[in-house]
Amino acid sequence: MNNPNTPAKRLKRGLVERWAGEDYPGAQPRFQVALFAKDIAVFVLLPLAAVGFYKIADSPASQQRRPSPTTQANRENARFDTAKSQIIEFRGAGHGSSASAFGKRAPGSLVRLKLLNVVETYSTAPVHAQIVDAGLGNALMGGSLIGDAVPDTNFERINITFRYARDPNRESVAVALSARALSLDGTLGLEARKKEGFVTRSAIGSAHTMSQDAQGQHGNGDLKDILFRALTAGLVQELGSGSQVEKNRAQVLTLAPATEFFAELTDFFPSGGK
Repeated sequence: MNNPNTPAKRLKRGLVERWAGEDYPGAQPRFQVALFAKDIAVFVLLPLAAVGFYKIADSPASQQRRPSPTTQANRENARFDTAKSQIIEFRGAGHGSSASAFGKRAPGSLVRLKLLNVVETYSTAPVHAQIVDAGLGNALMGGSLIGDAVPDTNFERINITFRYARDPNRESVAVALSARALSLDGTLGLEARKKEGFVTRSAIGSAHTMSQDAQGQHGNGDLKDILFRALTAGLVQELGSGSQVEKNRAQVLTLAPATEFFAELTDFFPSGGK
């Protein structure tokens, strides 16, 4: 005997009851095509339509038409890098809007600086100093001044003159200016120290004097003295040359990085901006 409660028969009875209906009240229930079509549309056609739309949106042609965020960002960066100059633009007065973007300053204005590089003044040495206050306006704070240093050995001081101010936010922009370095107490130039200490300079000076004395010794002497001087002439000459180089090097004036000082404007900034 067939069991009417099997899963298949229960499913069949459920579907028949779902799709059966009365044509009018009191009529015998029969299969309704509208109910069947409604279920087919909801449970079959709508999911298939959703899958189809997803496939169309994810097709290669659609991806080519719509650039990805990464591609669009790369294009924008490429345009920015192309437009950005790789050469520093040294600008004077009235050259575009760069000079007008900085606050105007009169001669005598002070700006505080911090030395960025080691300065050793053999003759003329480059100087890079960072701007640490708003003496030239907020736009240049954190930028740098570029100039040249020359030694004053009579007073063991280094004098620095500045020629350009670099914008901290635009690597290709530098504005001309005219300024000189002052110590924090207002004295012209910066107090420097010699590269070697007093004892070292004394020892090098003594060695140089001894080499000169050895080269200046003359006389007939006997054959032994003549041969000795002939054999040691090159050594004495090299000693004299080396001691002269070390003597010159020991007298070099130097400034250490992070030294703080003032720069005083000697002309209007930006130039001609009265």
